[in-house]
Amino acid sequence: MLLSLAFAFALDLRLELVRESLTGTHCRYRQYVDGLPTDDYVTTPCTVERRPPSAADSRENPAAEAAAAPLRWAGSRIAHRVIDEHYLEDYDAESGALLRRIPLFFNATKPARVFDPNPVVALNDPSLQDRNDANVIPDAAYKNVQLQDVADSGPLRGPYISLVDVQAPAVPPSDASGSLLFNRADDGFEDVNAYFHIDTAQRYLQSIGYTGRRAIAPYPIETDAHARSGLDNSLFLADPFHPGTGTLFFGTGGVDDAEDGDLVVHEYGHAIHEWIAPGSFNGTFSSEARAFSEAFGDYWAWSNHYAQRVQSGRDPFCFADWDPRCWTDDSAELCGNPPNTDCLRRLDSPHTMADYQRIEGPGIPHENGQIMSSALREIFLAIGKPVTDTIVIESIFGAPSLPAFAVMARRMIDADQLLYGGSHATTICAAMASREILTADQCAIVPRGEWTHYPSGERAIPIPEAEPNGIASHVTITDPRAIEKLFVRVDVAHPSRGDLRIELVAPDGTSAVLQQISTDRARDIHVTYGIDATPASPLDVFRGKSAAGTWTLRVVDLILQDAGTLQSWDLVIQFAGDAPAPQRPRDARTQMIPAVGHRFGESDTFFASDLRIANPSNAQKTATLIFTRDGDDGRANFSAVNVVLAPGETVAYDDVVQRVFHTSGTGSLEVLGDVIAMSRTYVPLTSGGTVGQTVPPNLDTIGANDGALIATFFPLSTSRVRIGVVETAGVPATVRFSFGLELHSIDVPAYGHTQLPIPNFFQFTYSLETSTPGARVAAYITEIDNTTGDAMFIPAVRGHQTTATRIAPVADTAGVNGNAWRSDLLLGPTSGTDVTFVDGSGGTVTRRLAGQRLFPSVLRDTFGKTNTSGILVAQIPPFAELTATRMVNGAASEYVPFVDPAGPAEQHLVFIESTDAFRTNVGFVANEPAVAEVILFDGAGHEIDRRTLDTPRGIAQLAVTPRVTNGRALVRFLSGTGRAFASMIDNVTGDAATTLGQ
Repeated sequence: MLLSLAFAFALDLRLELVRESLTGTHCRYRQYVDGLPTDDYVTTPCTVERRPPSAADSRENPAAEAAAAPLRWAGSRIAHRVIDEHYLEDYDAESGALLRRIPLFFNATKPARVFDPNPVVALNDPSLQDRNDANVIPDAAYKNVQLQDVADSGPLRGPYISLVDVQAPAVPPSDASGSLLFNRADDGFEDVNAYFHIDTAQRYLQSIGYTGRRAIAPYPIETDAHARSGLDNSLFLADPFHPGTGTLFFGTGGVDDAEDGDLVVHEYGHAIHEWIAPGSFNGTFSSEARAFSEAFGDYWAWSNHYAQRVQSGRDPFCFADWDPRCWTDDSAELCGNPPNTDCLRRLDSPHTMADYQRIEGPGIPHENGQIMSSALREIFLAIGKPVTDTIVIESIFGAPSLPAFAVMARRMIDADQLLYGGSHATTICAAMASREILTADQCAIVPRGEWTHYPSGERAIPIPEAEPNGIASHVTITDPRAIEKLFVRVDVAHPSRGDLRIELVAPDGTSAVLQQISTDRARDIHVTYGIDATPASPLDVFRGKSAAGTWTLRVVDLILQDAGTLQSWDLVIQFAGDAPAPQRPRDARTQMIPAVGHRFGESDTFFASDLRIANPSNAQKTATLIFTRDGDDGRANFSAVNVVLAPGETVAYDDVVQRVFHTSGTGSLEVLGDVIAMSRTYVPLTSGGTVGQTVPPNLDTIGANDGALIATFFPLSTSRVRIGVVETAGVPATVRFSFGLELHSIDVPAYGHTQLPIPNFFQFTYSLETSTPGARVAAYITEIDNTTGDAMFIPAVRGHQTTATRIAPVADTAGVNGNAWRSDLLLGPTSGTDVTFVDGSGGTVTRRLAGQRLFPSVLRDTFGKTNTSGILVAQIPPFAELTATRMVNGAASEYVPFVDPAGPAEQHLVFIESTDAFRTNVGFVANEPAVAEVILFDGAGHEIDRRTLDTPRGIAQLAVTPRVTNGRALVRFLSGTGRAFASMIDNVTGDAATTLGQ
């Protein structure tokens, strides 16, 4: 019976809406059942016949066009309303006669006072308060502007906004013929402020191409700047009878909402997407469609006002930071925000889809929307405002009903493909994947060995201001093969990247402009042109040319006041005939870095990894970098690139997962080739600086029947702990260990990496084994401070069968910049062992210490020594190799291992920096008299300093004084033996990252 009723209905689809965008025309068909409309519709690209345009682009038959337009009241008559580019026209529904024609343009410009976007941003003063809507804001917070195309008389209106009074409280709109120079205590101020921000936002849309038939919301949106019955909220209300249009209502509770330009543009953002895709983003409070609507509004307002925030120095990722500042108001003002609210919302939320709230409530869409708005903000900072704005707008055209975040993310990738040939797909993918909106395999570009990087050895070049010739940096390539594809990876530090013109010149003089000077005021450039940024002119001009010769990158800054630095750049070439590798590349020389990443971790901590690879030889070397994402079988699923290093060169790949592999997440990084490799994983802090730890390659490994790896961590109540395992031989492995009395196992894919938390601190010593034939595994502990996110990377080590002498540097001393260093000692499982402190002059103190214990401030509390440094010499019993120290400086700490004092005669060190951001100490520890020569090199391999260090026994070190970025050190022992180290210290946080000589 039900089936027969279903077939009795007459179903049809009717065209109800046509929208034209930069990528094409989009038709929406509403589904009707028995002549009645349903909530279901289909949107599809379409072709609409067009008449040839007339000279003035006027309509040849406006009455016929009106007959198809929606109905509405025009005075006492029912009329069809048609909105043209220049006029709003109402036609009588019966006769077709033109009832009225309202111009959407005016000639007058009028002076006015506004907030741009609000006084907190303008003055960078978060102490400002509403004070019951009093006129207490300094004059400097106001901006004098010229309102464009204002009506001559009547209520304030223009082509894109019409002020009305349709909702309580009753506040008539300002008279357009009067003065518009109001203070915020005047009712007219909110009218003028709303006019300015909506008019500005609309004109910006036109500037990026949305004019004529592509115009978005090209009507005077009715706006009540004093509404909502005095409540502290605002809304856009769609007109159900005129799809794509609506009215804006701004509340007056607390800070009047129309005073905050962020809120005005946010609500206008709803009008924008409603015009493009009417009704598509409605839904329940928990729906992703509604959350996207709020995310778009937040992003659109932030994008429109980012430059003002950067200029004033105000928190760049705060949204609506004037609206909440009403907590000192009288209760009658109906302030809707709790005390000390700094921002209504933020654009840098660390939340992912794991944090998405599937509950109903009016504030839920805004909370959930911050996941998407944060992704859009990340894309904006990577590729710039106009491109990001256009991609986001285009993704809304043709959106289906109630789209999920993933749908909109894929639509952005599609829009980028249509607009820019997919140049920004990896950036979009990385932002979406890191928030779990998309999985990496849904969208990422994965290089598999077909790309070769040629880094320039010329690093950290200052870019002169107002110098027409700028700077020139070079890369010389000896491979004569023809180019199939070419990309350019560029890292520039500059406070206003739009000031720069960047051009690539080939050996034969062929050139391509990568970036023109623009109004983009975002900081820095960290992109690969042709992959995640669109060059200003095509890179196809190099296709088919030989790569051999010297290539030049020219960077010109014609604007005064903002100086910058070309940090580094690479040519990335796919040669003709090179194809993605079907199998994982292999080499006799391999180094496995167990974990690198670009992702948010626990407690909303963001982690990134930097890589250094060095070629200390006199011959060119090629390294292959292979990234295997967590959970993937690295035999088949991997990303790989080749890097050609000139003799002596050191290459820096900061944030290597995102900037080299163009993806996000965590995994293992294998380095093939005869090079030096080292990584550092760190947390960038919002207060400035970084905290982190070096993650070295070549950890101890075990196979079946090789015994155990021993892992430990410092038993600190302020930390969380994870254990990680990586497989290095290409055989899936099972690793066994215990939590307390429970035996656990971890399955690790071939060449893969996996990590899991250690709950409740069952113990701080772990033994790991594998019985998988052919597999080899390494393991580590990462111990993360719950407050700062600072991580200590602690490798698991193989137990030995005899007592061994091991040494480690220790300190209890003051450093530069107010730093104070101390060492904690963690002694492994032993019934007791002798530990000797050796100071800088060779003096010694020995203590018998019990095992399986932590000795905080070991020099002061155990050896009675302060204001000194040196080494600890420990006689470590069999299977107690996990003995370690940690160097503590305030809230920052680093793991420092005990090492075999006998090292090779020559040892290489990377992560040598002497810049505004970092300083570095280089030295060695020795258990005997030793003399060593320390030679410093810049990134290109040029020697910049040479000094000699010696010690009777203990520690010898020097501060790197020549200014150097991405340097390298060689420690050559002239007599005796020891272990070289470098300690790179963040100048803001004081956090140190120690590397050992290789």
